[in-house]
Amino acid sequence: MIQSRQWKRAGVIGASVMALALAAPAAAQSDTQSGDQEQVNDGTIVVTAQRKLQTILDVPVSATVFSSETLEDRNYSDAKDYLLQTPNVSFQQGGRNGAREIVISIRGIADLKGGEKVLTQSAFATYVDEFSAGTLASGQANPNIYDVESVEILRGPQGVFFGRNSEGGAINIRTKKPTEDFYGRIDAGFGRFSTYSLAGVINGKVADGLFARLSVQGETTKGPLRNRHPIGGGTDADYLNIRGQLRWQPDDATTVDLQVNHTIDNSGMQAKIGSCINQGAFGLPYNLATPELLGGIGCYDAKGEFRKWVASGPGGTQPQLGGLDVDSIRNNKDSLYQDTRDFTNNETTLVIGKAYHEFSDKVGLTLVAGYAESDQDQFLDLDGSGIRAINRLGKFYTKSYSVEGRLSSVGEDNKIDWTIGGIAYREKFTAVNQILIEQVLGPWAPGDKANENRIFNSLRGWAAFANAEWHMTDALSLIVGGRYSYDRGTNRWSDVYAACSRRPVGTPLDTSTAVDGNGPCELTPEQALMDAQGQLPVYDGFVTGGRYEQRTGRFATGAAHDFSPRLAINWKPNDDASIYASVSKGYKPAGGQANPDGGLGGSSTFGREKLWNYEIGGNAYLMNRRLLLQGALFYMDWKDFQFTSRQTLCVLASTGAIVIVTPGLDLSTCSRQLQADSVTNLPKARSKGFELSATARVTDGLTIGGSVGYLDAKYIRGEGLVGGALQPLDGIRIGNSPRWTASANVEQRFPLAGGDAAVALNWSYRGRTALGVVEQASLTFPTQVDPVSLFNLRFTQDWGQNKLSINIDNLFASEYYTANEGFSFIGPRLSYNPRTWSVKWTTEF
Repeated sequence: MIQSRQWKRAGVIGASVMALALAAPAAAQSDTQSGDQEQVNDGTIVVTAQRKLQTILDVPVSATVFSSETLEDRNYSDAKDYLLQTPNVSFQQGGRNGAREIVISIRGIADLKGGEKVLTQSAFATYVDEFSAGTLASGQANPNIYDVESVEILRGPQGVFFGRNSEGGAINIRTKKPTEDFYGRIDAGFGRFSTYSLAGVINGKVADGLFARLSVQGETTKGPLRNRHPIGGGTDADYLNIRGQLRWQPDDATTVDLQVNHTIDNSGMQAKIGSCINQGAFGLPYNLATPELLGGIGCYDAKGEFRKWVASGPGGTQPQLGGLDVDSIRNNKDSLYQDTRDFTNNETTLVIGKAYHEFSDKVGLTLVAGYAESDQDQFLDLDGSGIRAINRLGKFYTKSYSVEGRLSSVGEDNKIDWTIGGIAYREKFTAVNQILIEQVLGPWAPGDKANENRIFNSLRGWAAFANAEWHMTDALSLIVGGRYSYDRGTNRWSDVYAACSRRPVGTPLDTSTAVDGNGPCELTPEQALMDAQGQLPVYDGFVTGGRYEQRTGRFATGAAHDFSPRLAINWKPNDDASIYASVSKGYKPAGGQANPDGGLGGSSTFGREKLWNYEIGGNAYLMNRRLLLQGALFYMDWKDFQFTSRQTLCVLASTGAIVIVTPGLDLSTCSRQLQADSVTNLPKARSKGFELSATARVTDGLTIGGSVGYLDAKYIRGEGLVGGALQPLDGIRIGNSPRWTASANVEQRFPLAGGDAAVALNWSYRGRTALGVVEQASLTFPTQVDPVSLFNLRFTQDWGQNKLSINIDNLFASEYYTANEGFSFIGPRLSYNPRTWSVKWTTEF
């Protein structure tokens, strides 16, 4: 395993070096702007919310756009960087799916999934060059943003042009396209935690009308945490992205683009530290006072929250601490203690083709076809305690494809601009899961698999859409659009087994009549052979109880049609301002959820989720375009809100009764545990608020800006499982939806050392929020996260085509986390985000 990871790390840097070495000789002169961007070059913000390049003044949508210059100057590397600077956007990062995992929430709409992946559809459309990246094996897509033209975050439903995955909004990433001018670039950097990066771009003409562009970005890091267990290792991560593009322009009316994008994203142990809250499981308490178990590793006392939690307990102490004084538990910020080395290896490939042809000066045809494939191999130490107790093995694979075509008007003098088109798509997801028992644990013996299964999910559908913009006057436009969709989802499980309770040596298997359609306990062929020879491993007088097949609840499906309209009015009182009002609908598809893990035959279907968004807003360039103001007020009304939850049940060994697992239940009394996943439709929810942002060029060298978002997202009617118990949700805030988000930035440019220098400070704020599906006053650490305030500092120095960048993220080392992992012997593990710094040198040719 060690050698394998070392070779992978060497491969990341080696591939980057080789690509750049091949690229450098061809580089000759500076790059020009891509062909797409040349249409607007006066500094006006450009968006593609209506599937064509338009200025922000022409589009009735609340949008935050990050240009290539902003992304590069601020050293943004993935989604969490730009989302922190976007109003009414929140996220959770650092889950089970790798270092770049991201779960987004926009205006209270989030992908709050159940226990298994991809049970419900994403609420966000993430597009790379007009192709939906979809939901990958690693979860929500987090595409590479090196060498891109812009990143657009569109808030609110974008149902007409983006369909089912855009109920909460859309993230559009536009890559820089090949041009005929030769261009080369190399970026090399290093940073804290032994982080090294190397990246580069090569662009040029291949033949008449044929251009190519190659970008490569690689990074390797040891990560912020070290494993103090004798096996060693830590939170290392390797990342490599290679993007190759061709552009063919046989004539002035035709452009054909082809892109292949491959990403390798491998990581070791999760960068999470135990909270020591409610530690222990399966009757094996994790005693903090036991040195051989503790390994000298303390708790993560994020913002003093652990101490506050202890102080709030009965008598000022908590029995879970094993009598240990909280002051003697070190505030752990750098260590893990695991007996196995985690790994999460992700690979993703995107293949995107786009063709555009103008039949005349009035009509154009666009065709977009794409294929996405991703896989994840994963091994996790679930207990995280240094005790060889329970691990998880998972293999996940996804593939998707879509074909879209649309006809649209072209030109700038049309009385009516129009678009009509259609799309067909298919997505597939497969998973293999195994929970591995390593010692006598709860009801199981070593070698048992608490559960194992294979899952197959699929979604397919088609849509037809149309949009028309009537320019009633030079200043006033009416926009009418709609999309009719059909979607069908299927959830199928196979090879579903759960371990039977361990049995004393010499006791026969429990082969009693099946209950609820499940089979009797039996040994696997390997176990049966061992048992016949009397070779079953004996631990504390126990051997395996075998396993039983779960036969019920293994299939579910659901389908629905939907029509999503949009109506908007856009008024431009002058060339530098616009005011709009819009009504639009978004939805998430219907589907089905199997539930064989529970053994209760709990398969179910859920209907589509529908949302109406009512919005007014505007954009204005003032003071001779030195000031840009953007704002929006919105009210969103949900119906049939898709609510996901997981309920853990215990089958009591003494009576066979089924009870809900609560923190105080002794799990050693359970003959087996059941996981009851469910997706239900709540009758009603709503979200309302506003976004406001401004950017001002105070002087030629000084630029300031900022944004603020207010959000009030609540359930209005319905009941849901929260903490294993059914309760009314009326008036409760939706989780992962902070009431306030804000950001600010200031940059000063000045001449220095024969070149141009800049110093910039960025600030971001996210209010208190719950990490689960609901936010209640009773929630405490670590389920609820206190407000987060972060500062980033950067310095850049340009000398013509050479540039030095120094960045410090989390300048004041604020302690915060955005996610937790619920199951662990050391309490919920919290994502760790320390101060980091980096230095980068860029050379252009």
